[in-house]
Amino acid sequence: MSDFFNKNTLEAIKKNEGNPKKILNFIPQDFCKELLDFRKSRSKPMVDREESTKVPFLFDESLITKKLKNKIQETVGEFFVKDFEPHFITTRFPLRLHADTGKDPNDVIFKNIVVPLEINHNEEKNKKNFSHTIIFKNKWYEQSALFTTKTSQNYDFIIKDYKGNFTDIINIFDFKEKVDQKNNEIMRYKDNDFFVNQQFKEYVLMLSQTKRYNSRTDKHILNDININLEDYEKYMTHQPLEDCKGLEIDRALAWEPGALLTWDRARIHSSDNFLKNGIINKTCIALFSSK
Repeated sequence: MSDFFNKNTLEAIKKNEGNPKKILNFIPQDFCKELLDFRKSRSKPMVDREESTKVPFLFDESLITKKLKNKIQETVGEFFVKDFEPHFITTRFPLRLHADTGKDPNDVIFKNIVVPLEINHNEEKNKKNFSHTIIFKNKWYEQSALFTTKTSQNYDFIIKDYKGNFTDIINIFDFKEKVDQKNNEIMRYKDNDFFVNQQFKEYVLMLSQTKRYNSRTDKHILNDININLEDYEKYMTHQPLEDCKGLEIDRALAWEPGALLTWDRARIHSSDNFLKNGIINKTCIALFSSK
């Protein structure tokens, strides 16, 4: 059952559920390039942070995006996007455990749809290394959430420290209070060093005026069974082990530019720790479809 979706909506959601899928060579490489060029023509990101950049678009605003939607619908069936605009997302830090169930209890959520477009490696020899989207068997029928034992009030952000390492700032207000007391110097904050100058202060101020879309919760943990440790070491080391209790991997969908990846929006999922494989960043089209 669900405390979020009503009974009829939940029944309609479950009726449309199925297995995660990957279709290789869904679009050709020249189409990937056209979409990346279209992305560059977009002037204003919806989100622009150190760990990721999201650039929104509408399917009916250009011939190339109309073509893409038609092609997706030929494969997954008719859908519309209600909850969150279709977007290009470039990730520089792996996405953590979450579910994209939205915030509308009357929305008959359908599929997460991802079309990988580009993977950038830090060395030529690493170009054969894949990134993956990890789909778990576990489902979540509450509103969109980030799953972690370190809960907060949605004012958490991933920020690079002085050495370029990403670190999880649980409370941006507490962090900002410390930052405001420094100027052109190194600041120690919970085992990480940050160089505080005016530019960094302005960035932290911008983050403090933003609230994360997903709430943080540990309610996905239903038992004390550890995730398979081999799977954890292979895919999930960007997230604390204790966050993964009770989770079981269904599929690890390898990213290949031009492929199509789909799974039910109620599925808990995550990126793998692609930084371990020499990947600097990756870009895809992502959308959350509804029926």
